[in-house]
Amino acid sequence: MISRTSIMVAAARAFGSREPDESLRNPDYLADKLIGPEELALIAEHPLSKINERDYAEAFQDPAILFLVWSMLARTRFIDDALRRAVENGATQIVTLGAGFDTRAYRLQELLRHCRVIEVDAAETQEYKKQRLQAATVEAPANLTYARCDFACEILSEVLRTAGYRAEEKTFFIWEGVCMYLPEASARQTLRMMATESARGSSVVLDYANQIGIEIGMKYAQGPLALAALWGEPWIFGVPGGTDGSEFFRELGFERGELISFSNWQAVSRYTSGKDGRMYGAAVFQRMQQEAQSQGRAAMPELTDEQREVWRKGAHWMAELYNI
Repeated sequence: MISRTSIMVAAARAFGSREPDESLRNPDYLADKLIGPEELALIAEHPLSKINERDYAEAFQDPAILFLVWSMLARTRFIDDALRRAVENGATQIVTLGAGFDTRAYRLQELLRHCRVIEVDAAETQEYKKQRLQAATVEAPANLTYARCDFACEILSEVLRTAGYRAEEKTFFIWEGVCMYLPEASARQTLRMMATESARGSSVVLDYANQIGIEIGMKYAQGPLALAALWGEPWIFGVPGGTDGSEFFRELGFERGELISFSNWQAVSRYTSGKDGRMYGAAVFQRMQQEAQSQGRAAMPELTDEQREVWRKGAHWMAELYNI
């Protein structure tokens, strides 16, 4: 079964690519071609499933839609920027793990023209994506290799080598929206492989949660984590405690580059603001904040003091890491 969370986030990118203001538009213009009525039907429990039936301006006011679209705008731009830096700094291999509906190999062909690009995913998801690309008349570039992997029982390094991966070349790994769905042992193993089986100066960009953040997210009965769990795709791994994960990543062989919490609105605004400095959805977020303040704590799940502090500092993060 195709991952429904991968469809949900691709639908958020598709909706964001329809933004009238080009400077606030999600750059993933291909997502709108890959996510059609059949895909939206698979996420019927989320308001994004109705984006083809609702006017953009009206749907934009829905907090459940806006927050996810805002998050995907930040994540897409953050990763795209890190990818450009990596290529400019000499990366010759791009590896996307758990590629899902990632479109960078197709929409950034000029940037990646001198790179070896490998997309790794489960066979069923990969075949589904290929069918959607074909239906959208999007051709795979010649430098792209698809690598099938059953992450539960296959050794990732062996899968990559079979696909032509060269450990001696500087590599940029994309691990977007994946690690939180894995057991901790699998997440550690994958990160260790990226740190030890790539050339010095290689890097990885990923988003992740901390463990207390996952505990908080599950308290929201109508939140995205609860919906993912309903679909059989619960978030199960978070870096230990309620930290930014720096110590955890250092132990596995990485030094931190840019690291941003989704709770740090000022930092995230670098990726969610337009040419006039206006943040995507600013007026709606302000209205939501005012409504939350008027409702007070009654509208919030019961949190411990430690959980509230983690929620304030950050439960969900984006990071660019370099192997030591």
